[in-house]
Amino acid sequence: MPSFSCVLAARTAPQHERGFTLYELLTTLTVIAVLATIAIPTFQYLTARERQSAAMNTFIAALYTARSEAIKRGERAVLCPSRNGQSCDGAGTGGTIWSEGYLLFVDENANQEREPEEAIVQVFGKTRGIRILSSRGRDHVTYQASGLARGTNATFQFCSERNVAPARSLVVSNTGRVRVAPRTATPAACQA
Repeated sequence: MPSFSCVLAARTAPQHERGFTLYELLTTLTVIAVLATIAIPTFQYLTARERQSAAMNTFIAALYTARSEAIKRGERAVLCPSRNGQSCDGAGTGGTIWSEGYLLFVDENANQEREPEEAIVQVFGKTRGIRILSSRGRDHVTYQASGLARGTNATFQFCSERNVAPARSLVVSNTGRVRVAPRTATPAACQA
């Protein structure tokens, strides 16, 4: 049987302390800071690209819905920017800014403005993190009963907040066809 002094000596023997030295801690923090510096901009870029894609897909669906409704009902269907979901924003009220929301309605009297008796087909809410801007003078898209879009080509730019990702564009031709434009430099409209 071990003596009392051996057991006491074993219990009071110095043990190695566990922990980090200041040097190890500073090295670890430096590595974390470098990795964060690389990862955060990449994450912001990927997030912006995903938001752009989602906003573009929603907008394309709205355009196809407008075209379908015009053909189905045999009347004009209008897609226009709308902050309140009841009426179109006019040219003086930011009519070429679509990111605050947009509205799809049946235009029975062909005046391109929603009257109280005209049916609202769908209201689209504000886009988060993406600005949608249309080409100058294009404050609405009107589809005829034939499925053709009235007017000239319209370009819609999808700009990310703080221009983290390059702008992307959709073009609506006067035949009503929607296409994604090739990527180019960020337009001046997105810089503002």
